[in-house]
Amino acid sequence: MSKIKWYYTDSLAEASSLLREKNILPHGGGTHLNNIDLSHVNGLLDLSGLELNYIKQDGDIIEIGSMATYADVIEKLQAISPNCMLLQTLQNSANTPLRNRITIGGSLGHIPQWSDLIGALLALDAKVILAGKHEGEYDISRFWNDDELREGSLITAVKFKDYPHKSYHYRDVKTKNDMPLFTISTLFDMDNDVIANTHIIIVGTKDRVSKIVELEKYLTGKTIQQLDEQTVIDLVNVEFVGNRSTDNDYLAHKTKIETWRSIFRAMERT
Repeated sequence: MSKIKWYYTDSLAEASSLLREKNILPHGGGTHLNNIDLSHVNGLLDLSGLELNYIKQDGDIIEIGSMATYADVIEKLQAISPNCMLLQTLQNSANTPLRNRITIGGSLGHIPQWSDLIGALLALDAKVILAGKHEGEYDISRFWNDDELREGSLITAVKFKDYPHKSYHYRDVKTKNDMPLFTISTLFDMDNDVIANTHIIIVGTKDRVSKIVELEKYLTGKTIQQLDEQTVIDLVNVEFVGNRSTDNDYLAHKTKIETWRSIFRAMERT
């Protein structure tokens, strides 16, 4: 492996230009470097000189700079939006040392199989703000699904509407510090006691991220008393592959049970 060159800049334009060059990777918290092959990497672009570590609220919109760490976001959201799904999600993620290092942009840029972040952002219908090859604001769902959009782009921020909702984030782990085998992000908009809109996102599946659309349709327009357990379980159809678990069929069954439980846990949250 050739020696990796470090690049330092305080200019977003220069950073965007460097990332268009072949095999130069952005570097934020650096936690992802242990999990990738660096043999093909020619350079690392340090982003700490850019003014991307911020969390701000403008009306009902919350915007988070890509260099904000999980710990930064937790501290700020506790003050401005204590019931926000993203707060609950990040509080449950990793451990204290890692929450102090993992950046929003780095986690979103790599989206590992055990990501806690992507489910919450999809449920919140977040937008991602990019610089570089693809400059502008894009739906998080498009960013996740479009490899070409991510190539040569630098994540500068994410933003979402802050509104009253009920949510629950489930992580399937053996111990608190383990990477989850899967996560379930459940979010409801409520009209009095009726579910007006819902998002059910399962991360870690064969497709990496699975939106349970038929279940979302079933839940919408119902009260909690009208839900049928077996119907909910039947509508959760995901598959698991790989060697992270010794029994992928068991994981598929467990997602059904935990999704049903997550719906009630979300409704119980104030």
